[in-house]
Amino acid sequence: MIHQYNRIITLFFAIACLLAFSTPAALASESSKPDELQRKIADIALLKLQLADRKAHAAAIQATLLKQQDDLVAEVRLLQKSFGFKSYQQAKKFDRARHNIGLLQTIIAYNRLFAEKIKIYQTGHDKLNYLQQLAEDDIKMIRTMNDFEIDALTTQISLVINRYLREAHVIQIDQKHMELVPPEKVWDGIVKGRY
Repeated sequence: MIHQYNRIITLFFAIACLLAFSTPAALASESSKPDELQRKIADIALLKLQLADRKAHAAAIQATLLKQQDDLVAEVRLLQKSFGFKSYQQAKKFDRARHNIGLLQTIIAYNRLFAEKIKIYQTGHDKLNYLQQLAEDDIKMIRTMNDFEIDALTTQISLVINRYLREAHVIQIDQKHMELVPPEKVWDGIVKGRY
């Protein structure tokens, strides 16, 4: 509830920033370079907030998956201790152990995908931070910069924003890129304490 409230406040703040830096006259006509940079800074601020939110959401899902992974591993270890099986070939004869190992395959694959997403969100956030700092510094020095330098910076900002914009709205997991760990390796990971 509080998280959702914070997201709404953040969204209103971002919209207010966009409106504050985007006057109708500036949007209707050819805008000045400082105004253009101000709008880019507002775009960056909004996208940074969205990426941070996606990262937190992905991390929460990953934490849940890791908890489920730990529970399943503990259950397989308990079954191993109770029934004394020493290999995957023996373990797969027990429905519960085979089922848990199958679930672990999927959970491990999703955890890898979420780890990649979290890294993408962090990288995007870091790049946007850098570009925001550049833009803010350039606004301070705008009188000494020529239009070409400003255009180059706004183009660079637009490219980074476009790269991460689709990632900011919803966590996108492409199952086509999900590789399941073979059950034998899952078993080996359980036995050797890697999971």
